[in-house]
Amino acid sequence: MNELEEINERMKIINEIRPFEGIYLQQINQFFKIETTYSSNAIEGNTYTLEETKAVLEDGITVGGHPLREFYEVEGHGKAYDYMFSLIKKRDITEKDILFCHNLFSRNIPNFIGPGEYRNIEVIISGSSKILPKAKDVPVKMGTYIEWLNTNRNTLHPVMFAAEAHRQLVNIHPFTDGNGRISRLVTNTFLYQDKLFPVSIPILRRADYYNILERNNSTDFGNFIAGLELQTIKDLMRFLHLEFGI
Repeated sequence: MNELEEINERMKIINEIRPFEGIYLQQINQFFKIETTYSSNAIEGNTYTLEETKAVLEDGITVGGHPLREFYEVEGHGKAYDYMFSLIKKRDITEKDILFCHNLFSRNIPNFIGPGEYRNIEVIISGSSKILPKAKDVPVKMGTYIEWLNTNRNTLHPVMFAAEAHRQLVNIHPFTDGNGRISRLVTNTFLYQDKLFPVSIPILRRADYYNILERNNSTDFGNFIAGLELQTIKDLMRFLHLEFGI
């Protein structure tokens, strides 16, 4: 049984106790909001711990010893997550959704360039040999990207589709900053829309994540995300005291 097959089989067990409702749904959503906000920021260098991230998102308090920028990265990611979570009953993400998500994430971050706007400068990914599209080509690339999303949603396994949506968006790099975090939010929204669960990239696997993205192979990256999704499902089944037998 490969990872995608195991994901399918485990989800059958979880789906038997669905729908999650009321306080149960709130707890699960809050868990993933905190976890994905922490991990997505951490791999970009934000030094807030998981516990400190929780304090910001649940209590709205700043934590001493961190730059103000890091607080707004946490707060902004939480707002962007809430917006993307509001889309789970849909089965698409529009260009407007992506731009608004970026705006929510970045608009309060000090000295952030272009919240909710495509970049108008050329950018280079530090430590990468990738040649990114010219700034003037970004709007057309994003139009093609959205068309691909709408055309290919049903041609791939949901996990592989979500991963490919991430890889393609990173390759366009439509924003001056925040591309990785928005790409991960897009991925997790697609997973949610297909009744799966958000993935977090552990800080210990940061190098693996960037190396696989650098190789730019859709199958390799899809398998990487599938492994993370499977681990998320296993963890959730343990929390829910659900048994899985092969």
